[in-house]
Amino acid sequence: MSETDTVFVFSPTESTWKSSNQFPIPNRGMNFGDGLFETMVFDGEQIRFFEFHLDRLRMGIRILGITAPEVYSSDLEKWVKNRYAGQKLRIRWNLFRAGSGKYTPELNHACQTLHIQEFTPAPMVKKKAAFSEKVTLFSSPWSRCKTLSALPYVMAAQERVAGKLDELILLDYRGKVAEASSSNIFWRRGKKVFTPSLSCGAIEGVGRRAIIEKLGRLIEQGEFTSNELLRADQVWVSNVTGVSYLEKIDSMEFSTEALPYLFEIFD
Repeated sequence: MSETDTVFVFSPTESTWKSSNQFPIPNRGMNFGDGLFETMVFDGEQIRFFEFHLDRLRMGIRILGITAPEVYSSDLEKWVKNRYAGQKLRIRWNLFRAGSGKYTPELNHACQTLHIQEFTPAPMVKKKAAFSEKVTLFSSPWSRCKTLSALPYVMAAQERVAGKLDELILLDYRGKVAEASSSNIFWRRGKKVFTPSLSCGAIEGVGRRAIIEKLGRLIEQGEFTSNELLRADQVWVSNVTGVSYLEKIDSMEFSTEALPYLFEIFD
């Protein structure tokens, strides 16, 4: 498989995915970012945290008012396994409102596409990180979802590249730590682990959920300043592809020793 996406489109009349490199233009995903996406990892046997992905997608379509009954009885994992057993893949599942129109939707049912690539795991260590000076996040009813209108993360990625950084940390409009440029963020001080509350505008990551469920009472969610983060012994970012430890934020250095309980989650 090349780096170019292999694309499939969901056929609601046949209730299956069909190979395609074309899709009607214009559409609401392109025009307004009126939809959602999930980035998933297939390990050769199953989609990692698939039920968590479904939960977030179902939450998103409820919030956006999109009708997609097939999401509630999805055979996607079985379909992927039948076609790609034994391969490690990165799968992007786009779901957006059908029709075109202007801001006011003409329809509410969903169009869906799959984009499939070879999987590349997260790097174990990201050596150089900093706080964003250009991107500020705001909480909204849909900020916890992965919406197609992902401009803050596009701008953050540009800032990260321009600064020759491996990671960028985003704050909310009040100066509270929210997340990283494409991941949720965690830090450890002693035995206690901390992560920002979703009230700070962070996406409700599936890796974040897995870590929170694993650590239970050892983890504290809250609204924290950058100074509180910088007092940590260890900092890491996570998404569905895995965990990366941050070696340095600005001039502050942190431990990058791997934590066994995190390895167990993403193994």
